[in-house]
Amino acid sequence: MKKVLFHSLTIPPDNISTGKLVAEIASKFFQNGVSIRILASSPQYNFDESIYFDQKIFSHKGKYLESTFKNVKIIHIKSSKRSFDNKKRIIQWLNFHLKSVVYLTKNRKNYDSLFIFSYPPTMNLIAIYAKKILKKQIIYSVWELYPEIAEKLNQLNSSFILRVFKSIDNYCMKIVDRVVVNSDELNEYIKFNRNINNNITTIYHFSTNPVVSNPPRNKKIVYTGNLGLPQNVESFIKMFNSSKKEYQLSIYGAGTEYDKIKQYESRDISINEYMSRDKLLEAVKDSTFALVSLAPEITVEGFPGKTFDYLKMNKILIGYSNPNSGLAKFIEKFKVGINIDPSVNNFDEILSFIEDETFMSKVYENISTLNSEHSNLDIISKKYLDLI
Repeated sequence: MKKVLFHSLTIPPDNISTGKLVAEIASKFFQNGVSIRILASSPQYNFDESIYFDQKIFSHKGKYLESTFKNVKIIHIKSSKRSFDNKKRIIQWLNFHLKSVVYLTKNRKNYDSLFIFSYPPTMNLIAIYAKKILKKQIIYSVWELYPEIAEKLNQLNSSFILRVFKSIDNYCMKIVDRVVVNSDELNEYIKFNRNINNNITTIYHFSTNPVVSNPPRNKKIVYTGNLGLPQNVESFIKMFNSSKKEYQLSIYGAGTEYDKIKQYESRDISINEYMSRDKLLEAVKDSTFALVSLAPEITVEGFPGKTFDYLKMNKILIGYSNPNSGLAKFIEKFKVGINIDPSVNNFDEILSFIEDETFMSKVYENISTLNSEHSNLDIISKKYLDLI
């Protein structure tokens, strides 16, 4: 029997969508007779120290915590609450990686294949170690491309560090057995701009949430998720405030830009802290539209995973991104909403267009098709299974 280990920073009970995707894929491996375990951190985002002492969730095994997700055993590396300070966060990553290396080395006889899911971007160090030193089959999922994102958003200005990191990342992608990306645009970018031509596979994100019925048709827009520089939510709010349309915008999230964005709260804009998934679903159930926003500098380097959560909620997507971004191309390809170019202030014109009843009905049909034929756990997990 093939023995597989998934390695991810986040995993349930942390309510982070990417962690949930990893856990659900692992559960399908288990159902298909694969010996599968997961190595991840303890909850960092929805941090509640009391959860560590809940014996229904965790058992304490020396330096680690253990839990299960649909019969899949999870080994948690004890971690502190996620810091929004960049320097502190890098230290957290390196501490996590060091402990991961210790576990991977001590338990190297317990797995043949290692699936590594990147974020953080420094997961490439683990991929290199596991391939070159431990001699394992490595499948490396690149869901955000660094250092390009950091460079484009001026978060990292040292040309030396940028060159070194890109060299390390290129080396990683060349030596692993398979690279998985989440858009065709990112696939092409890596091939032509990074000169990586071997073993790149595109597998879209998906959502494990159940499909909900169509919400009422109204003038409510919702945004849920991270509030950082890459999301560019502040820019959207400024455009929203210039609108003569009487729309309402509800934001739920956390991140480095939260305090700044909170200052825009008004009669038509509500800013809320992150809440549990069940509470969130209840809070946004009556909103017709969902915002998916990216800084215009980002084209193929990142693709918001929340896109597929919105589609399972039957939300019509309002993209706010560079027209050449993977996000904009996705919305255009599947016709599940409309994308707004942040450099063009035609917001009211766009809103008038998406209010059209015929347009909305067609979008709902397209969302239904996409959810059943593409954003489907069985289809996605089969693609990952085929990699081993």
